[in-house]
Amino acid sequence: MEMLTVRNGKAIIFVTADVLDNVQVFSIKEKTKEAVLKILSKAAIAAGYAKEEYYQAILERESKYPTGLHTPAIEVAIPHADAEWANEPSLTIGLLEEPVPFEPMGGEGDTVQAEIVFMLTIKDPKEQIDFLRAFSTLMGDPQVLIDFKKTGDAQPMLARIKEKMR
Repeated sequence: MEMLTVRNGKAIIFVTADVLDNVQVFSIKEKTKEAVLKILSKAAIAAGYAKEEYYQAILERESKYPTGLHTPAIEVAIPHADAEWANEPSLTIGLLEEPVPFEPMGGEGDTVQAEIVFMLTIKDPKEQIDFLRAFSTLMGDPQVLIDFKKTGDAQPMLARIKEKMR
């Protein structure tokens, strides 16, 4: 397994498997959902994981199908666009310096104050379901997200998701 770590708003890249083959982590100071999604989309596009139109596609999908999740301790959002906008499966993560409002998944409930955004590019819809199923196991142990937010070290969280995706 390879790992490159660069701090202060630069990518922290971990190489694992499937959707976790291509992971980037960014520290983000932006205060709006659109600004956060723009940074993450540009990163995915620059890395070759998403097509040029990805940002617009993710905004459109987010307006129809919100992705904010009320999770214990740290709220998150898991935005993604349809498979046609992805070049390769990837996970681009934003660690937000301040919570950013996202509408809740399913459109019901209070606004989610996301502190971490997990943006997916998925070629195969089954991978999305597998990832979400594995990710949901983290809700039973919020300490994993708390530690990730504090340290920026995605390794323990990614290892746990990868284990559950098998």
